Amino acid sequence: MKKASVLIVEDNDICRKILCNTLKEHGIEVQSTGSGEEAWELIKQQRFPVIISDIRLSGNVSGMDILKDAKELYDPSILMITAFGEIEMAVEAMRLGAFNFITKPFEVDDILKNVDRMILQQNIISDQLQPSSLEELSRNTGIVGNSRKMCNLMNIALKAARSDATVLITGESGTGKELIAKAIYLNSSRKEKEFVVINCATLSDEFLESTLFGHVKGSYTGAMRDKIGLFEKANGGTLFMDEVGDISKSVQAKILRVLQEGEYIPLGSTETKKANVRIIAATNKDLLESVKKNEFREDLYYRLNVINIAMPPLRERKSDIPLLINHFIKKNNDKLHKKVIRVAPEIEKVLMDYDWPGNIRELENVIERAMVLCSGNKILKKHLPGSIVPRKGDIPSITLTLGTSWREAEKELITNTLQLTKGNKQEAAKILGISLRKIEYRVKEWGITCASKANGN
Repeated sequence: MKKASVLIVEDNDICRKILCNTLKEHGIEVQSTGSGEEAWELIKQQRFPVIISDIRLSGNVSGMDILKDAKELYDPSILMITAFGEIEMAVEAMRLGAFNFITKPFEVDDILKNVDRMILQQNIISDQLQPSSLEELSRNTGIVGNSRKMCNLMNIALKAARSDATVLITGESGTGKELIAKAIYLNSSRKEKEFVVINCATLSDEFLESTLFGHVKGSYTGAMRDKIGLFEKANGGTLFMDEVGDISKSVQAKILRVLQEGEYIPLGSTETKKANVRIIAATNKDLLESVKKNEFREDLYYRLNVINIAMPPLRERKSDIPLLINHFIKKNNDKLHKKVIRVAPEIEKVLMDYDWPGNIRELENVIERAMVLCSGNKILKKHLPGSIVPRKGDIPSITLTLGTSWREAEKELITNTLQLTKGNKQEAAKILGISLRKIEYRVKEWGITCASKANGN
């Protein structure tokens, strides 16, 4: 981004003046207004990469209106300022795309730190890369896709690789979060050093702490010798922390210290060690919801979420499915010693119509299974699992006793159809020939619970 241009929207004259003077003293170009209406007119006339706005403004246009409308118009980084009692509203602002929020009274250093991070984010968003760079990324990492969403995502990933900023990758299970993390590492200045991976959800608190930070002999039962941790192993390189949303608050505090101070203490030791590690974190959880429930530290969330990469589920990038199918066929031909060329045309349509609750991982498993069963060079309908192409014997039947009320019959039919579609309400509505809204209403009314694609598992 060229010289930073920040719009300040604050109806408190003193607060607005403090913000303006603080940013101007640091060489930042500033425009300001105390009116939401005037702010909206300015936003329509000029692209402000960074906006700072109070949530509550006098007049008819609030800070939340500014946030929603500016995000629709283009994609600025927006810092919201809120009173202490408005945290719920501030969290809602984050859901709507705000970069961060700060409560009054605020420290000017906090404002400057956030503005610096927002400018970095905007530099990454605005710096367009050549298509050849994206093709190279795909070849080198196994990331497949040319849909608009994937091109935008890979663009951000490559530009994130140029910085040393912490990255938070969010998205459902099976969307390829580790592949994107590896792509960032391979295109970074740290690529000659280690890329270390840890799944935080699989380890107990004590073992996770020991694994990350190391331990000294006798620090806990079974610690028979000193052990170095992953922060030491990854020194100078990159640590990819998958399922970071499952870390306990006590371990979160120690990770925060590494991010803030660049140092840590091994378990059972008194010696402080330095850490020069770039952290890339990933989660399929809504971390803002976890912050709201006091399950995840707010300060750690903001430290991790300097650059956010949101992985789209496969159902939102269906144009990539044919490319992925061909990729998995080529990959598995070598692995399975097969000579499969393609899928039958009618099967490609079936795979395109399916919503893939397990995302890319599920598609890869389906293609591999089909290739195992395939004796020729073409995948046919009979090679696909019944969950995707239900066959007559696979479809469960229901028996209704004469005299069953319409309400009970409807409940039985909807419940069983949702079980058939593994909780996919849209697919169930299509099978039953009713609206999605009706399915959702009945599920809520009756409290029906079943596996849902939204779980991402």
